[in-house]
Amino acid sequence: MARLPADLEDVLARYVRGPALVREAVNGAGPGVISRAGSGGWSVRDVLVHLADAELVRASRLRFMLAEEEPPALPGFDEGRWKRRLQYLWRSPEAALALYDALVYSNAELLRQFPAEAFGRDGLVDGERVTVAELLQRGAAHSEEHADQIRALRAELGDRPGR
Repeated sequence: MARLPADLEDVLARYVRGPALVREAVNGAGPGVISRAGSGGWSVRDVLVHLADAELVRASRLRFMLAEEEPPALPGFDEGRWKRRLQYLWRSPEAALALYDALVYSNAELLRQFPAEAFGRDGLVDGERVTVAELLQRGAAHSEEHADQIRALRAELGDRPGR
């Protein structure tokens, strides 16, 4: 029987709330604000596309770790290189947010089906052993960090949520 470990119930709830936090942070931002880079070189659009791409990688990692007995070394990625080579500047922020939302939903639906011991399964990511539980924890923190980044970026650009 599927049973999420008690110590991960809050983590899964935070993970599932991630897309809503990001949508809240973006709400009311116009195209000029979404596309303009801040002092760190990233725009709101870039962050949204990054979230979708990172979640796509997480989805792949989770599936390999849960389905394979000996998963191959799992892919890492260079977010700066992906931003440049995958043309974040021209990508749709709406499509990125929709993809991010769908991937989080799909990953959460998948994780709810597994017994507690499955969360200890692991794989090799960038030379480090990482468990399914750790991927989930990182996913929850990732959305929270980027929602904060979007709010800070909007403030830096003189835009405020709800304007």
